[in-house]
Amino acid sequence: MAPLTIAIIGAGIGGPAAAIALARKGHKVTLYERSTTTSEVGYAFRITPNSDQCLKDLGVDTIAGGAVASTSVCLMSSEGKVLHQIRENTDDQESKPGGTSVFAYRPQLHNQLMQIASDIGVEMRIGVKVKSVDTDKTQITLEDGSVVSADLIVAADGVHSVVRPHIIDTTKHYPTASTGHNAFRFMVSRAAAEADPDLSAAIHGYRMLSWVGDDKRILVYPVDHNRQFNITCTHPEELSDQEAQGDENENVAYNQKVSLDTVLSIYSSFPTPAIRLFHLASPDGFRIWKLCDMNEIPHWSLHSTVLLGDAAHPVSPFGFSGASMAIEDAVTLAELLPPDSDLTLEQSLQLYEEIRRPRVGRVRDTARKIAAGEDGREVMGPYMAFLSDFDAVAVAREKARKPFDDVKGDEVGGEESQMDIE
Repeated sequence: MAPLTIAIIGAGIGGPAAAIALARKGHKVTLYERSTTTSEVGYAFRITPNSDQCLKDLGVDTIAGGAVASTSVCLMSSEGKVLHQIRENTDDQESKPGGTSVFAYRPQLHNQLMQIASDIGVEMRIGVKVKSVDTDKTQITLEDGSVVSADLIVAADGVHSVVRPHIIDTTKHYPTASTGHNAFRFMVSRAAAEADPDLSAAIHGYRMLSWVGDDKRILVYPVDHNRQFNITCTHPEELSDQEAQGDENENVAYNQKVSLDTVLSIYSSFPTPAIRLFHLASPDGFRIWKLCDMNEIPHWSLHSTVLLGDAAHPVSPFGFSGASMAIEDAVTLAELLPPDSDLTLEQSLQLYEEIRRPRVGRVRDTARKIAAGEDGREVMGPYMAFLSDFDAVAVAREKARKPFDDVKGDEVGGEESQMDIE
């Protein structure tokens, strides 16, 4: 396969990851991002060992960039009763050569990816909005009317993808709030938390805390070199739908402000340490997020245009793998497009979908189970093993050697998690 001219639309997490992976295969890559800044806005997420290994392969050291290794986790009821205690990594494993389970601050990981992409020669078109895509001609039309031709278009433009309608019938297939939840998100400094007498004892000795009850959850974990806590609070959507409507031009709100009073009213029955988190946050710092995912779509590509990450398979955060799946998508696609491949581009895109579809399908379905309260050991143990015991690069290379055999991605992973769940 000769080097390709590739246009990647969207510079969130999956887009820059794909740009790095594809550029390192010798392809000429241009990254288009409609935002006028390369500084990503956002909160945090978990990176499981499988995708952390992918990032290491791309040259990204997540912990050096500010991510914090997950070591000790405490799950409690909304009354403060300890339900489970979990240990994953130990501190002396944080710099181990393989992948590590980490909590990553989105702006920091994004900056790492964008810097590496720039350093290896990826062309950055920042503040450039894609207006439409012609899948027959493999062309994109920009907002200024200019037309760009490519050999391959990769759409990594998120849950509200502008490219997806050119691939499938989006009147039949579209993101929905399938779990029936919204989430509040905000940050609290570690210094403030440790100085609070009610909260300091609760956070001592744990890297992650979670309170669960009455279909509500509060999840707390450190990011930013352990200097800040990221807090996500999920709850039934009817409790905050009025605040989650968002801009009239948006289908689903993602970053709407919400008042402290609204947050307190929903979580008033939770224990004092959890309530103290709300009071320590900036009053202007609460954001509401309407949680969405999407059922399987008929196909991820058309001709030489392909979907990646949330553009292809948005999943809810209950499975804590949205970013991880996009990163796996990126390295998988690149491994199927090496310069010495005997496969056609169409065959490579077909293999990409065959490999990835079962895996992200299990993530979506498990996230829905967790949202419905099915989060016991019988679900979480096999699921964590499924996530962690997977090498995206090795799977893609093996599949490229034996194309179009059955792909059993939904069976990858062991029967028991390596976590110690008490």
